[in-house]
Amino acid sequence: MAARRNAAIGALRAAGTTNITAANRYHARDSTRPLALLGII
Repeated sequence: MAARRNAAIGALRAAGTTNITAANRYHARDSTRPLALLGII
């Protein structure tokens, strides 16, 4: 679980996010947002 969380934080930082907590909340609200961040959708 820690590895997944660290990977998510790394992806957010690579995308230029400065506030990780707010970004986690934003992406948790809609299941397509994390996929779009990774370029899957």
